[in-house]
Amino acid sequence: MTINLFDIPAATAAYIDQQVTVTITDVTRGLTPDHVGAFTVTVQNAAEPEGVRLTDVVLHLSSTDGSVLTLKPPGSALLQPRGTNDINSPRLGSGDEVEQMFVFFSSPGGDIEPNATLDVGEATELEFEYHSIGAGTATIRCHAHASVDVDALFPRSRGTDGDANVTVKP
Repeated sequence: MTINLFDIPAATAAYIDQQVTVTITDVTRGLTPDHVGAFTVTVQNAAEPEGVRLTDVVLHLSSTDGSVLTLKPPGSALLQPRGTNDINSPRLGSGDEVEQMFVFFSSPGGDIEPNATLDVGEATELEFEYHSIGAGTATIRCHAHASVDVDALFPRSRGTDGDANVTVKP
């Protein structure tokens, strides 16, 4: 089997684009300006046999029109919202309102988990809030940034044994 290593980055991007599904449901509708609504984001990795474990999972949420609605960063200790896709950028406050945010995941101890994972077939469901600003229509968008787990893609193998007979004379 021949593998062209230069194809791996494009194959990784295609996998995340085509096999990782992101849906937004349960959107609070019919709000008037200056009210808070909620929505649910579900991110699901492909199941076997196509699925591959993902690492470094980050969600990128955005509003297409900040004059209609802004996103409210979560105040949960397990979710770490940032203004950029940089784990070291300052955390957004729960009182902030933004047009886009990147949501990193924390370990139970509160440390940012740079290796947040999404296993084969696994789905993560999270609830977020938005603030209605003015009349109009805006779209809430979300997609996942992630890396394919190299150890899952190229598992360590034992390989075949080499052998040789040895005869010991009396």
